[in-house]
Amino acid sequence: MLLVRNRLVPALRHQWSIGRRTLGQQASFDLEDGDEKYRELNQMYVDMFTPKAADALSKAEGLEEKQKISDLNELNNDMNCLLNVGYPKLTAEELRKKVELPGKFILQSLSNNPYFNLAVENYVFTNTPLSASPELSFANQRLLFYINRDSVVIGKNQTLWKEVHLKTVQERGYEVLRRFSGGGTVVHDLGNVNYSFLTSREDFSREFFNRLIIAGVQRSAPDIALDLNNRGDIVLGDRKVSGSAYKIARGKAYHHGTMLIQSKLDQFRGLLKPESIDGVTWNCNSVDSVRSQVQNVPLESVQQFIDMVVEEFRRVFCSDEVEDIPVFYCDEDVTINGEIREYMTLLESDNWKYRKGPKFEIHLQSGNYSMTVERGIIVESSIPALLGWSFQSFIDGISDFKDVDEKLIT
Repeated sequence: MLLVRNRLVPALRHQWSIGRRTLGQQASFDLEDGDEKYRELNQMYVDMFTPKAADALSKAEGLEEKQKISDLNELNNDMNCLLNVGYPKLTAEELRKKVELPGKFILQSLSNNPYFNLAVENYVFTNTPLSASPELSFANQRLLFYINRDSVVIGKNQTLWKEVHLKTVQERGYEVLRRFSGGGTVVHDLGNVNYSFLTSREDFSREFFNRLIIAGVQRSAPDIALDLNNRGDIVLGDRKVSGSAYKIARGKAYHHGTMLIQSKLDQFRGLLKPESIDGVTWNCNSVDSVRSQVQNVPLESVQQFIDMVVEEFRRVFCSDEVEDIPVFYCDEDVTINGEIREYMTLLESDNWKYRKGPKFEIHLQSGNYSMTVERGIIVESSIPALLGWSFQSFIDGISDFKDVDEKLIT
């Protein structure tokens, strides 16, 4: 939302309260005569939601593409805060107490910021206690839900440039993140729900939570015939609707995944690279993504899916000792502390995104170039001048190499 000294322009706050249904309409704001100082800002807000908004933005004089994307993300985040008014959001101190004390709970993030959501997930995982003694069974299962704005998320042990058409991703305004868990590359948008089930290392099973999800959906929507394929992925017919990744550390484990509900799948095309591209040879030990045909699960909303899984989670884990499992909400405007900020800073850093992948070798047939990259730095190259460069710097300046087909690698 447009801000004046960190406060919402009053007329904008009132207009947004009318609801999302007005966004496709060109509605004016009722301004008093004394509100002239807000008129330009309000008209800017109106223009952004006319049918020609995207075109108008793209032609904004003197505004660089990255700045436009940043402004829109800020606008989306502020709108999200308004939409979530009324939810009892945990403060940072309340979250700390819930996480560090024994017991089961469900946490739903109201933020669409992927850096915040992955940081909170890691915070909960890191600070969840183990059982008081080895003889006691683990009783601190936690379930998290979050929905990210447009993002491409790669696994911790993947080679970014092998998996992603980075130039296309950046041009379309998608965030690029390297998560803390393994697995393959996935695309997030507001029609996709991310879930994360935390349990103990001893109780961890790759298929357990996916089966819980299937049971929860079919209990409420028996016509939706979800199933597991031979890799343990959730499918609808012959198409994948969910991707999973896992992390096991410090006696604990989590299984997190995606669920496509109302994703704009046509906009995902061209973001991820195929398994191989003629003219490029990779030699690396990174985890390769499994390419699959995908589709949405035909539910009315992402929240409907969350409610189904919450109900099934409670059905499975409530007992005589645990009569109910509470649902809490968090958001970056109130649920933020130093540890979460540190995780966010790490996720946002170029060092983590571009230099944390495994060592790799790449050979480009056009130009007959070869190079070895370790921690994101070119350590061997058929072009001596490139030694010591970051591989991303080479990509950024690849148009200077006239005999390289940049489409092969960017």
